[in-house]
Amino acid sequence: MFRNYVKIAFRALLRNKVHSIINVLGLSIGIASCLLIVLFVKDELTFDRFHSKADRIYRAYAKEDWGENQQFTDITTPFPLGPTLKENFQEVEGMTRINPVGTQVKVGEALYTETILVADKDFLKMFDFEAIAGARESALDDPLGVILSESIAKKYFGDEDPINKVISMQLGEQPENFNVKAVFRDAPKNSSITYSMIISDENLPKLFSEHTLTSAWFNISPETYVMIREDANADALMQKFPALFKTLLGEDYEKSRYFVGLQPLTSIHLDTSLPAGLAPVSDPKYSYILSAIALLILVVACINFVTLSIGRSLKRAKEVGIRKVVGAVRRQLIMQFVGEAVMITIISLGLGIVLATLNLPIFNDLSGKQLEFQPDGVLALVIVSLVVIIGLFAGSYPAFVLSAFKPVSILKGISKTGNSKQTLRKVLVSVQLVLSVFLISSTILMYKQLTFLQNKNLGFNREQVAVVQLIVNQQGRLSQRVPAGFEKAQQFKNELSKEKSIINVCAASHDFGNGSWTNVGYTDDRGTYRTFFVNIVDADYIPSMQMQMVSGRAFSTSNPSDNVSSIIVNEAFVKEYGWDNPIGQRIPGKDFIVHEVIGVIKDFHFASLYTRVDPLVMTMNVSIPFSGIENINMGNSPIPKLFVRIKAGQTSEGLAAVKASWDKITGGEELEFNFVDQSLAAQYRTDENLGNIVSAACMLAMLIGSLGLYGLASIAMQNRTKEISIRKVLGATERSLLVLLSKDYMALVLIALVISVPFTIYVMNQWLSSFQYRIAIGVDTFAIAGLVSLVIAMITVSYQVLLTTSRQPADTLKYE
Repeated sequence: MFRNYVKIAFRALLRNKVHSIINVLGLSIGIASCLLIVLFVKDELTFDRFHSKADRIYRAYAKEDWGENQQFTDITTPFPLGPTLKENFQEVEGMTRINPVGTQVKVGEALYTETILVADKDFLKMFDFEAIAGARESALDDPLGVILSESIAKKYFGDEDPINKVISMQLGEQPENFNVKAVFRDAPKNSSITYSMIISDENLPKLFSEHTLTSAWFNISPETYVMIREDANADALMQKFPALFKTLLGEDYEKSRYFVGLQPLTSIHLDTSLPAGLAPVSDPKYSYILSAIALLILVVACINFVTLSIGRSLKRAKEVGIRKVVGAVRRQLIMQFVGEAVMITIISLGLGIVLATLNLPIFNDLSGKQLEFQPDGVLALVIVSLVVIIGLFAGSYPAFVLSAFKPVSILKGISKTGNSKQTLRKVLVSVQLVLSVFLISSTILMYKQLTFLQNKNLGFNREQVAVVQLIVNQQGRLSQRVPAGFEKAQQFKNELSKEKSIINVCAASHDFGNGSWTNVGYTDDRGTYRTFFVNIVDADYIPSMQMQMVSGRAFSTSNPSDNVSSIIVNEAFVKEYGWDNPIGQRIPGKDFIVHEVIGVIKDFHFASLYTRVDPLVMTMNVSIPFSGIENINMGNSPIPKLFVRIKAGQTSEGLAAVKASWDKITGGEELEFNFVDQSLAAQYRTDENLGNIVSAACMLAMLIGSLGLYGLASIAMQNRTKEISIRKVLGATERSLLVLLSKDYMALVLIALVISVPFTIYVMNQWLSSFQYRIAIGVDTFAIAGLVSLVIAMITVSYQVLLTTSRQPADTLKYE
């Protein structure tokens, strides 16, 4: 019996080649989309879960509440936090602080600029990063030992054995030799912690003062991770924290309402309730959106299958009638037709896997990931589920419809699909069109928003500006290291000022698009806790970046007092403090050293357009903003960066000049640079990737929908061939027939547009709400979406209509 069903199913597929191709192609595209997005979602959900102790590892965070609109949450924490938790709570089995530090590395005669991780010894006990050479467990026991990643080891030593090789690093005033103790495999792509080099925390005194390492509870820098014992509970442990910190912080505890929490390691990647730390946080809504898109495409393909099957019901009616006459029961017919659907699904699955494999590199480009097809239980479950669900969903209704035909009516030739089935087909096609219009509208809105972000005036000129991070090889406080960086920047300015390809050069502590600027907090003269952002700049910064002054003046090299006591604030700062005449004012904190406001700069976007412009202080004297503060948060190193504006069309010459000056001044250090416009664009990479995927999904949905419309139009025209011939005999023209036969489909497009509008507005408003600055949803978007859908439907349907109306009536009616 089963063999007979298979044979009949294959005959049915071959006999209706066009419809079979449409079904197989549509389902295979839907399945390929599902498989690719399953890989994406799986990668997102499995972040950091490869560690065997992941369920016991937590990242500490701190919250402060200084009053109305002064609540702060920080993922970077004070240095004393980790040791304090381990010493005071027996539930804490392990602790490690992770602190990235940029420094100069020398291997032989080659110089490199690298970011190294400084970590406590428990790092190796807590995390399961794989060692491929050397002694893993004791790699951080030696203060002068270093762990290299596999890629860095290859970069430095090629195919040589790197163990016990010497690397020179400058953490203090003098370079020191470190011995390679181990080589770790590069961190997996789904790891929140990445590394190129790791050294022991015993090197921290070379980088930070004793006060910062032991007593500065409001000076935050590292990320702190703790591992609790197997029998411990994180929530119960956190309830013990307040008593300890009340004792440690005294009055500051009550002022700040200081709270320390623990965030599970496995939730870091998708937890948007807390700020991003060293690794970016991914919004889980993107996984939901992509999953919904995959489902939409699959639903469109399944709708094709159902509508085409119902449309072909008349052609298979006699087959059903004869089978019933010779003894087939309804259950057997249902099994046959569901079996055919499952067979089509299996064929589609094979083609879908091939399409997914071939298009995986393209999907990786769109999603910004590096996914791979690796057979496992999850993928096998998804594949089996797709076959069962699609086969049953797409095959069940047609099977029940066909198996319900009455043999007598069928064989007398009076069976019809009926108005109810025509209505169902129209409803299903309408659903298809609604989904297609929604995707088209969403694609247009995403494109417009991303274009708006790329073209919005940020308050400075971002074009043709290269940024170079300077390395300051000097131990000491920021008040010493930052000025040393500006002295080094001045050397570059002297050299590059001679180059014709360079327009201007300046230096500042912070660049754009690479982490948050330094944020400080203090209590003002009225007892209100306030915060503002800080950027240390030189006198050329404002004119070089082409920023606009609102009042007062910019810094000037001809005015020596600017190096000592001058600050410039932005409009947001003036508004925050309610100043009518800001010139000559001072930051209203009692501990700040003598200073005054000499100018107000027009608000510019130093953070992304997801957020509003916050109060900002710019100064040439690093001591001014740090002299009277209680709290500091550095999301980006304040060591100066060099900004080089290059003439348009002379980028290669300008970069060559920078490289020559760099080699001359640094003695051959590795030069690393980025362009401001590229860094700014990278802030919206996730949304851009989502927009690209939605665009691709839109095209796929339109392709599948067009195939379905083509098939439906084909069936409809076949069923109306005689009617069309009679109308032509009575004088109807091809144009009038085209309008008559197409108007139903055009009406469906218009209905779909109306239905999709509120749905699209709701969904896209949710997405746009994440941007502080965003476009408005206009009528033009839906007009374009409707027009595109209408044109596609017209082209698809018109072909079949014209093909049918071009036939001679005599060929159709000669047997009547």
